Amino acid sequence: MAASNLRQAFVTGSGAVLDTVTNVSISDTRIRALHASGVGTFLITGTSTDDRGNVTGTNIKFVLTTNSDAGDLIFPEDGLRMTGTVKVSAPTSAATVAIFYG
Repeated sequence: MAASNLRQAFVTGSGAVLDTVTNVSISDTRIRALHASGVGTFLITGTSTDDRGNVTGTNIKFVLTTNSDAGDLIFPEDGLRMTGTVKVSAPTSAATVAIFYG
């Protein structure tokens, strides 16, 4: 069986997303899937600006509407490119986001 480079990161509330093994902020990667819980608007940011002022990376924005909502998003095979540190702006301090990346 081939080894996988897929890893998991997690955050409760807002802030930098931390790898669940190393406890280090994730950056410059591709998000393959995510799971979120909480009520309100989530914004996941992974963008940076190069020396010429070009913005690279991706922002992901979605809304969960009830306490029983939990969102699972699975992205195309190549994932979504994130540059710079990946951060979450969550609607509440109890909201959670798990990110599968690599």
